Amino acid sequence: MKHWMTTAVAALALAMPAIAEARPVEFERAARPAGGAVVLPVGKDGALSGLSQDADKAAKGAIAAAIATAGFKGEAGKSLALYGAGPYSAVLLVGTGEGAKSAQDLKTYGGVTAQGTSGWKTPVIVVVPDAADVAQDASVAAMGAQLGAYNFGKWGKPAEAGEPAGGLTFLAKDAAAAKRTFDRDGAAVVAGVSLARDLTSTPSNIKSPDWMAQQVVAAFEGVPNVTVTVMDEAAIEAAGMGALYGTGQGSARPPRLVAVEYKGGKAGEAPIAFVGKGITFDTGGISIKPGPNMWRMRMDMAGAASSAGAVLTLAKRGAKLNAVAVLALAENMPDGNAIRPGDVLTSMSGKTIEIMSTDAEGRLVLADGLWWAQETYKPQLAVTIATLTGAVGGALGPDYAGLFTKDDALAERFLKAGEASGEMLWRLPIHKNSLAAMKSDVADIKNGGEGAPGASVGALFVMEWAKPETPFVHLDIASMAWENSGNATTPKGAVGYGVQLFDEIARGYEAK
Repeated sequence: MKHWMTTAVAALALAMPAIAEARPVEFERAARPAGGAVVLPVGKDGALSGLSQDADKAAKGAIAAAIATAGFKGEAGKSLALYGAGPYSAVLLVGTGEGAKSAQDLKTYGGVTAQGTSGWKTPVIVVVPDAADVAQDASVAAMGAQLGAYNFGKWGKPAEAGEPAGGLTFLAKDAAAAKRTFDRDGAAVVAGVSLARDLTSTPSNIKSPDWMAQQVVAAFEGVPNVTVTVMDEAAIEAAGMGALYGTGQGSARPPRLVAVEYKGGKAGEAPIAFVGKGITFDTGGISIKPGPNMWRMRMDMAGAASSAGAVLTLAKRGAKLNAVAVLALAENMPDGNAIRPGDVLTSMSGKTIEIMSTDAEGRLVLADGLWWAQETYKPQLAVTIATLTGAVGGALGPDYAGLFTKDDALAERFLKAGEASGEMLWRLPIHKNSLAAMKSDVADIKNGGEGAPGASVGALFVMEWAKPETPFVHLDIASMAWENSGNATTPKGAVGYGVQLFDEIARGYEAK
């Protein structure tokens, strides 16, 4: 392994706000709740079964009567709150439609439960629906509850005073097994997603590349089997990373490259590498963006945040493999020292790049980050993840991230992992004509191509830095990193997209 000059990380000067602690969860053996506040699953057309039906009997039919009166159809993800129904002080009815069929259905059930009972100050008993082929239903629902209850809060403001919401107790056939599964796996996923959301949500006047590097160091303090390396701008320049250095040279806050290495597998075994775009704010540089919605460019480092979050999840659950997150961090600003359209940068690989647009900067930092990761770790899989192009949103909307790879088997593996994790992917094409559009007269390649599909051009550019021997996937998450209205497991704002997907991918490699 090559050794690079690194810089010591300064003491934290500006920490993130005190994020509210995750709502506590417990597990008990499944039985009809005797009283108090409860959550009950309701099937299609308001059907009650199992413990929900038993609870209605205890309430002398009051729950079924309320369902009929309200016209509640039990649609998946919908809910209805009742108060004073028989022995129950409060009842939240959560629809399951045709029934929970996947882990994602259970996470949605848990998220609706947490959000629908957020104002309840007493402990809440949660009856969990069964889902076919899902082990430990209650544990998965509890994970969804904590994901759905996430709250970044307001910067610089203490958490709102008042009594917190009551804890959630999930009923399980084997409560001890459900708790073990949650403590080992569910809590680790929540920690990784929360880290990614916290970093992405932080305002960019605070979130410089150095600040983000410091936060990542702090997040992994004391986590076993993890080493964090931070390269400052001098080390980046010395390593020949002209694309990363050039992207950040217009900012008064210089770039950083961070590597979070987790060793949970066999000694010497090649890791899987997640390389994340980390533009801590993107003005577009000299090719400045239009004003509307530029504020959201605080989230242009979401790929880097999710890469770090994924490795935190793997480390906290003790995954039996080696993994590394490489965060290529820079701020893209239109200073007098910024790069210009028409400039030529030399990347770490020696490949030269003609700049067509300074707003196509994410692919620049990924080029050097990916090459460095391959040179340093020789990974058995390399994945780049980035809020790279607006074009991917035009193609896929807010339902899928774009998946690009030349490897059909890898594509199938990632598509299945997307379905299992609930972080959906859609494979998009790469074509030689898109690469031809990036042919440069003065450099090896241009960072854009006129008339070619934007998302595919971005992906093909990054692929130019993937070595032939490295299995490689590129993910464009530009339309998935920020939730404008919120849903059951993702409150409005930063999503942390990629953490659950990468955890699922890692499980496949662990099973080899």
